[in-house]
Order: sequence, then structure tokens, then C-alpha cells
Amino acid sequence: MKLLLDMYKGAPKEQRDKVQLMAAEKKARAEVDDLKQRIKTMEEKERQESKKLADEEALKKLKSAEEKMQELQKSLAATKQEEDALLSEMEVTGQAFEDMQEQNVRLLQQLREKDDANFKLMSERIKSNQIHKLLREEKDVLADQVMTLQTQVDAQNQVVRKLEEKERILQNTLATLEKEVNMRAQAMEMHKRKAVESSQLANDLKFHQDDIQRQATHLEELIKEKSAAVEKEQFKHRRTQEECSSLRRKLDRQKKYDFFENADEVLMEEIKTYKQKLTCPCCNTRKKDAVLTKCFHVFCFECVKTRYDTRQRKCPKCNAAFGVNDFHRLYM
Repeated sequence: MKLLLDMYKGAPKEQRDKVQLMAAEKKARAEVDDLKQRIKTMEEKERQESKKLADEEALKKLKSAEEKMQELQKSLAATKQEEDALLSEMEVTGQAFEDMQEQNVRLLQQLREKDDANFKLMSERIKSNQIHKLLREEKDVLADQVMTLQTQVDAQNQVVRKLEEKERILQNTLATLEKEVNMRAQAMEMHKRKAVESSQLANDLKFHQDDIQRQATHLEELIKEKSAAVEKEQFKHRRTQEECSSLRRKLDRQKKYDFFENADEVLMEEIKTYKQKLTCPCCNTRKKDAVLTKCFHVFCFECVKTRYDTRQRKCPKCNAAFGVNDFHRLYM
């Protein structure tokens, strides 16, 4: 792993060197191109000067230009040598980089193979541990089952003993029951005789019962007739009470007419009373427009709603409790 890390750390530095060499090569080529262009310009200038000037100064300039050309050619040769050296170095570094990559691939392959082997070993170990745990659990379960079966066997042995004791007791009881059956058979014969006598008495009682039923039906008819008469009298009494109440109202009106001189005052008084009956007794301002279905007392809807919202859910007159669906609007 350390070798791999060192190789990964070294690879980017070589790439950087390679990039730097490529950049230096580009710069050298650019300088060579500039020098060639300068040489061309110088040659053109020399030609022009040779045509125009045939003096010594022109010759001197030509000499100096030739000297410069020689210097430039020397520098060109030096740059070409440097370029060749750089190219050779780049080839060497590229070959080394490829070798490093191949080595890295081999090492990575080896690491993957080792990881796969480790993973297989770990999975096999986990499986073996799981199988071991399952076997232990099965062993514990079987031990528990054996213990429960032993307890069940002991319990069944106790039950068998108890059943044997019960069988002995039942045999004793059977003997006593046989004796009782004989006694009861004798008693049954006695009871049969008594039953014959009681049947004769029952026939006599049936005749007597028929007579009593006839008398009862006659009495029921009489009671029905009397109840019908009572209902008629009650109806008459109600009618008389209604007539009395109507006469009392007329008398009260007549008293009011006698007490007040004008009929308008009496009418105003009656209107006041009717208005009081129509206004809500809680707030004495709004009209009655809601009824409580529990007690059928009438109030304004706002008072009932405020009482329900403030949890005072009782009728103001009779204190009967009411709920959400127990008050409704009235449209008069």
C-alpha cells in the first residue's frame, strides 16, 4: 500500500514536469519562428539597402547583419539542441510513467484479489458463526422441549392416579345409587297412585275455573262500560274548564275596559304584554327565535349560542341540560 501511495504521489509530479517541458518546447519553437521572421525581415532590408546604398556604410551594415545572422543561427542551433534534449527527456519520462502505470495496475489487481479472498473468508466465517448460533438455539429449544415433556409426563401420572381414585369412589357411589334407585322405584309407584288421585282433583278444579272465567269476562265488560262513561265525563269536564278559562279572559278584558277609560290604552297594554311574551327573557332586547327541544322553552338564538359557547348549557327557566343538536331556530 505504501508503494502504491508513493507511486500515486509521484505520478502527478512527472505529469507536471512533462507539462512544463511541453510549455518550454512551445516557447522555444515560438522563439525560433520569431528569429526566422527577423532573419527574413533583415534579408529583405539588406536587399533593399544593397539596391539603394552601395556605400561602405551599406557594406558595414551588411557585415553587421551577417554577423547577427551567424549569431542567430548559432542561437538557433543551440535551441534545437535544447529542444532535442528536452524531447529525449520527455520520451524517457513518458516511458517511465507508462512503466509506473503498468506496475500500479498490477498492484491494484493483486490488492483486488487479496480483498476478494478476504471477503470470501469473512463471509464463510460469518456463515459458520450463524450456523453455530442456530445449532445452539436448536439445542436450547430441544432441551426446553424435553423439560416440558417431562413435566407433562409427571402431570399425566398424577392425573392417572387421581382418575384411579375417582374410579374407586364412583364404584362406591354406584352401589349406593343402585340402592337409591330401588327405593325410588318404590316411591314412584306411590307417586303414580297419588297422581291418579290428583288428576281427578284437577278435573274438578277445571270445572270450577271455567265458572270463574265466565264471571271474570262479565266483570270486564262492566268495567269497560264504566271506563267509557268516565272518559265521557272527563271530556265534558275539560270542555267546561276551557269554557271557564275563555270566560275568565273575557272578564279580565272587561275589567280592563272598565278600569281604563279609552279602548286605546287597553289595546296598548295588551300589545305591551304580547311584546313581552315575544321578547327573550334573558336579554329583554331581541325577539324569541330559538327553541330548546328538551324543555320547549323559547329564547333568542344569540343568548342560547352564548350560553352554549360559555359552557352554561342549561335552560335559564328550568335548568334542563341541552347539547349542540338540542336548540333550533324558529321562523315566525
